[in-house]
Amino acid sequence: MSEKSYFERRHIFLINKEFQGRFAAFVITILIGYSFILLLFQKLSKSVSFPLMIPIVFGILIIFIGVASIFYSHRFAGPLFAINRATKEMTKGDLLIKIHIRKEHNVLFHQIAENINNISSNFRESVLVIEEKLILLSKETQSLSEKMANSKSKNELASQMEKILKIEKELEAIVRPFKVC
Repeated sequence: MSEKSYFERRHIFLINKEFQGRFAAFVITILIGYSFILLLFQKLSKSVSFPLMIPIVFGILIIFIGVASIFYSHRFAGPLFAINRATKEMTKGDLLIKIHIRKEHNVLFHQIAENINNISSNFRESVLVIEEKLILLSKETQSLSEKMANSKSKNELASQMEKILKIEKELEAIVRPFKVC
Protein backbone atom coordinates (compact mmCIF):
# COMPACT_ATOMS: atom_id res chain seq x y z
CA MET A 1 0.00 0.00 0.00
CA SER A 2 1.44 3.38 -0.93
CA GLU A 3 1.84 6.08 1.72
CA LYS A 4 -0.54 8.41 -0.10
CA SER A 5 -3.44 5.94 -0.07
CA TYR A 6 -2.72 5.17 3.60
CA PHE A 7 -2.68 8.91 4.41
CA GLU A 8 -5.90 9.46 2.50
CA ARG A 9 -7.62 6.60 4.32
CA ARG A 10 -6.78 8.13 7.70
CA HIS A 11 -9.12 11.03 6.94
CA ILE A 12 -12.18 8.82 6.60
CA PHE A 13 -13.73 8.93 10.06
CA LEU A 14 -17.04 7.18 9.39
CA ILE A 15 -15.85 3.68 8.58
CA ASN A 16 -18.96 1.92 9.88
CA LYS A 17 -21.70 4.55 9.89
CA GLU A 18 -24.33 2.38 11.58
CA PHE A 19 -22.14 1.37 14.52
CA GLN A 20 -20.55 4.79 14.92
CA GLY A 21 -23.97 6.46 14.73
CA ARG A 22 -25.37 4.16 17.42
CA PHE A 23 -22.33 4.79 19.59
CA ALA A 24 -22.73 8.57 19.18
CA ALA A 25 -26.42 8.22 20.07
CA PHE A 26 -25.41 6.23 23.16
CA VAL A 27 -22.94 8.90 24.27
CA ILE A 28 -25.51 11.65 23.66
CA THR A 29 -28.09 9.68 25.67
CA ILE A 30 -25.61 9.33 28.53
CA LEU A 31 -24.92 13.07 28.46
CA ILE A 32 -28.64 13.90 28.41
CA GLY A 33 -29.22 11.49 31.29
CA TYR A 34 -26.29 13.01 33.15
CA SER A 35 -27.67 16.52 32.59
CA PHE A 36 -31.13 15.41 33.71
CA ILE A 37 -29.73 13.89 36.92
CA LEU A 38 -27.71 17.05 37.58
CA LEU A 39 -30.80 19.23 37.12
CA LEU A 40 -32.80 16.97 39.39
CA PHE A 41 -30.18 17.10 42.12
CA GLN A 42 -29.76 20.83 41.68
CA LYS A 43 -33.45 21.26 42.52
CA LEU A 44 -33.13 18.80 45.42
CA SER A 45 -30.02 20.56 46.73
CA LYS A 46 -32.18 23.41 47.92
CA SER A 47 -33.80 21.08 50.47
CA VAL A 48 -30.70 18.96 51.37
CA SER A 49 -27.34 20.23 52.62
CA PHE A 50 -24.68 20.63 49.90
CA PRO A 51 -21.90 18.44 51.44
CA LEU A 52 -24.30 15.50 51.58
CA MET A 53 -25.41 16.06 47.98
CA ILE A 54 -21.97 15.57 46.32
CA PRO A 55 -21.48 11.87 47.23
CA ILE A 56 -25.11 11.12 46.39
CA VAL A 57 -24.83 12.74 42.93
CA PHE A 58 -21.54 11.01 42.10
CA GLY A 59 -22.81 7.66 43.36
CA ILE A 60 -25.96 7.83 41.23
CA LEU A 61 -24.00 9.02 38.18
CA ILE A 62 -21.52 6.17 38.52
CA ILE A 63 -24.36 3.64 38.79
CA PHE A 64 -26.22 5.22 35.84
CA ILE A 65 -23.17 5.28 33.56
CA GLY A 66 -22.07 1.80 34.68
CA VAL A 67 -25.46 0.21 33.98
CA ALA A 68 -25.78 2.02 30.64
CA SER A 69 -22.26 0.92 29.63
CA ILE A 70 -22.98 -2.71 30.49
CA PHE A 71 -26.17 -2.73 28.43
CA TYR A 72 -24.48 -1.06 25.47
CA SER A 73 -21.27 -3.13 25.58
CA HIS A 74 -23.37 -6.32 25.64
CA ARG A 75 -24.38 -5.57 22.03
CA PHE A 76 -20.82 -6.12 20.81
CA ALA A 77 -19.28 -8.24 23.59
CA GLY A 78 -21.39 -11.28 22.62
CA PRO A 79 -20.40 -11.33 18.93
CA LEU A 80 -16.75 -10.70 19.81
CA PHE A 81 -16.85 -13.60 22.27
CA ALA A 82 -18.37 -15.90 19.62
CA ILE A 83 -15.82 -14.84 16.99
CA ASN A 84 -12.94 -15.27 19.44
CA ARG A 85 -14.10 -18.73 20.54
CA ALA A 86 -14.60 -19.90 16.94
CA THR A 87 -11.23 -18.63 15.71
CA LYS A 88 -9.49 -20.36 18.65
CA GLU A 89 -11.09 -23.64 17.58
CA MET A 90 -10.09 -23.00 13.95
CA THR A 91 -6.45 -22.47 14.95
CA LYS A 92 -6.60 -25.94 16.53
CA GLY A 93 -7.65 -27.32 13.14
CA ASP A 94 -11.45 -27.49 13.56
CA LEU A 95 -12.71 -26.38 10.15
CA LEU A 96 -16.26 -27.60 10.78
CA ILE A 97 -17.08 -24.76 13.17
CA LYS A 98 -19.50 -22.05 12.06
CA ILE A 99 -19.99 -18.65 13.65
CA HIS A 100 -23.61 -17.65 14.24
CA ILE A 101 -24.41 -14.02 15.09
CA ARG A 102 -27.88 -12.99 16.25
CA LYS A 103 -29.94 -10.89 13.87
CA GLU A 104 -30.12 -7.93 16.25
CA HIS A 105 -26.33 -7.53 16.36
CA ASN A 106 -24.44 -5.07 14.20
CA VAL A 107 -24.14 -5.76 10.46
CA LEU A 108 -20.35 -5.52 10.75
CA PHE A 109 -20.29 -8.59 13.03
CA HIS A 110 -22.42 -10.48 10.51
CA GLN A 111 -19.95 -9.58 7.75
CA ILE A 112 -16.95 -10.63 9.85
CA ALA A 113 -18.63 -13.92 10.79
CA GLU A 114 -19.55 -14.59 7.16
CA ASN A 115 -15.96 -13.89 6.04
CA ILE A 116 -14.52 -16.21 8.70
CA ASN A 117 -17.08 -18.89 7.82
CA ASN A 118 -16.10 -18.56 4.14
CA ILE A 119 -12.41 -18.84 5.00
CA SER A 120 -13.11 -21.95 7.05
CA SER A 121 -15.22 -23.47 4.27
CA ASN A 122 -12.54 -22.74 1.64
CA PHE A 123 -9.83 -24.27 3.81
CA ARG A 124 -12.02 -27.30 4.53
CA GLU A 125 -12.64 -27.87 0.80
CA SER A 126 -8.93 -27.43 0.02
CA VAL A 127 -7.91 -29.85 2.75
CA LEU A 128 -10.41 -32.43 1.52
CA VAL A 129 -9.03 -32.20 -2.03
CA ILE A 130 -5.46 -32.35 -0.73
CA GLU A 131 -6.32 -35.47 1.30
CA GLU A 132 -7.80 -37.13 -1.79
CA LYS A 133 -4.75 -36.22 -3.87
CA LEU A 134 -2.40 -37.48 -1.16
CA ILE A 135 -4.19 -40.83 -1.13
CA LEU A 136 -3.83 -41.02 -4.92
CA LEU A 137 -0.20 -39.98 -4.69
CA SER A 138 0.48 -42.60 -2.04
CA LYS A 139 -1.10 -45.33 -4.19
CA GLU A 140 0.87 -44.22 -7.24
CA THR A 141 4.19 -44.11 -5.39
CA GLN A 142 3.48 -47.53 -3.85
CA SER A 143 2.68 -48.93 -7.28
CA LEU A 144 5.79 -47.32 -8.75
CA SER A 145 8.03 -48.73 -6.06
CA GLU A 146 6.53 -52.21 -6.64
CA LYS A 147 7.10 -51.91 -10.40
CA MET A 148 10.65 -50.73 -9.82
CA ALA A 149 11.25 -53.70 -7.54
CA ASN A 150 9.90 -56.01 -10.23
CA SER A 151 11.83 -53.99 -12.84
CA LYS A 152 8.94 -53.80 -15.29
CA SER A 153 9.27 -52.10 -18.61
CA LYS A 154 10.36 -48.50 -18.83
CA ASN A 155 7.05 -47.54 -20.47
CA GLU A 156 5.06 -48.63 -17.43
CA LEU A 157 7.44 -46.74 -15.11
CA ALA A 158 7.20 -43.62 -17.29
CA SER A 159 3.39 -43.84 -17.27
CA GLN A 160 3.38 -44.20 -13.51
CA MET A 161 5.73 -41.26 -13.16
CA GLU A 162 3.44 -39.11 -15.34
CA LYS A 163 0.50 -39.89 -13.03
CA ILE A 164 2.57 -38.88 -10.02
CA LEU A 165 3.68 -35.65 -11.69
CA LYS A 166 0.05 -34.88 -12.59
CA ILE A 167 -1.05 -35.30 -8.97
CA GLU A 168 1.89 -33.16 -7.86
CA LYS A 169 0.77 -30.36 -10.20
CA GLU A 170 -2.82 -30.64 -8.93
CA LEU A 171 -1.60 -30.32 -5.33
CA GLU A 172 0.55 -27.36 -6.33
CA ALA A 173 -2.48 -25.68 -7.96
CA ILE A 174 -4.46 -26.10 -4.75
CA VAL A 175 -1.72 -24.64 -2.56
CA ARG A 176 -0.63 -21.85 -4.95
CA PRO A 177 -3.42 -19.33 -4.08
CA PHE A 178 -2.39 -19.23 -0.42
CA LYS A 179 0.14 -16.59 0.57
CA VAL A 180 2.52 -17.95 3.18
CA CYS A 181 5.66 -15.88 2.67
